[in-house]
Amino acid sequence: MAWGAVAGRSEELAAALGGTARCFFPPGSRRPPVLARWMFSTPLTVAHVLHRRPDVLVVTNPPCPAALVGWAIGRLVGATVVLDSHPGAFGAQGDRVAARLQPLHRWVTRHADLSIVASQEWLHAVEAWGAEAVVVHEAPGDWRPAPLPGRSRLRLLYVGRFAADEPWRALIDAASSVPEIDVAVTGDARGAGIAARRLPPNVTLVGFLDATRYQEAVYDADAIVALTTEPGSIMRAACEAVWAQRPLVVSDWPALRAAFPYALHVHNDPAAIAAGLRQLAATYPARASQTGAARDRQVERWECQRRRLTASLSLLPGDAAAGALDGQSTAPAEHSGTEGVAGFS
Repeated sequence: MAWGAVAGRSEELAAALGGTARCFFPPGSRRPPVLARWMFSTPLTVAHVLHRRPDVLVVTNPPCPAALVGWAIGRLVGATVVLDSHPGAFGAQGDRVAARLQPLHRWVTRHADLSIVASQEWLHAVEAWGAEAVVVHEAPGDWRPAPLPGRSRLRLLYVGRFAADEPWRALIDAASSVPEIDVAVTGDARGAGIAARRLPPNVTLVGFLDATRYQEAVYDADAIVALTTEPGSIMRAACEAVWAQRPLVVSDWPALRAAFPYALHVHNDPAAIAAGLRQLAATYPARASQTGAARDRQVERWECQRRRLTASLSLLPGDAAAGALDGQSTAPAEHSGTEGVAGFS
């Protein structure tokens, strides 16, 4: 169950565990105020869980009120309650609302049966609160390896949504110093204060992409760039790049080095990013040849995480295999390019 506009991670995780997913979010292209979204989602969640009475209820967190409502209604129907807690749930990534709700987050985490987190940093935080957690990244979903475009001039896809933890300004500055490489930038730029006419000629804003258009953009790219200023983030876009067998550029954090050993790791400043892009161009054939090995390693990691999660659920009350929620969503499955909204970011 998720209270977000993006349903991708919820659907993929549910499918991997033999369940289904439900996303509650106000319809329409405009994002309502946060309190209005919560008021919309709460009664729908309560009614749906009372109707379906799942044995296992996995709740995407943030927002923390979704975790609280999920815990309360889950306990009422006797379900095992699991929080899928993204870094933003801990007040990271510039999530000011979540930062103010940390006392509530700690309380719900201690009273839930299990938390799913992005990295060891958040696992240790949950354990320090006296609760149990497991690290689980992105499931393969419907991503399949696809041939690289093979164009002579590299076209990169920078995946983001102009969020507080994304060094997108540094990326644009870096792109201006490597005019031989084209960079497409995802996300709704209307609130970012940038104008397309002021961008370098090799940078293109492609906007907020739905799931189909986003997947097409990934397959059309020669490489994927996913950057974050948050050390504990494991970006959904980076996982998707590996599933699609695309060379990958990510920020140079220990957690990302461990998760993506075949990626090119860069510091989040314009000079370092530009140097990384030049290195990518100079070594592109070799890095392209490693994408199969990168995918194989990620498959192995995912299977280990899935088995660990399934084993954890089997030790808790309820039946993980029967954790069914209706797979219909009240909002379209959109993709800003990250997951940070719907996946770990």
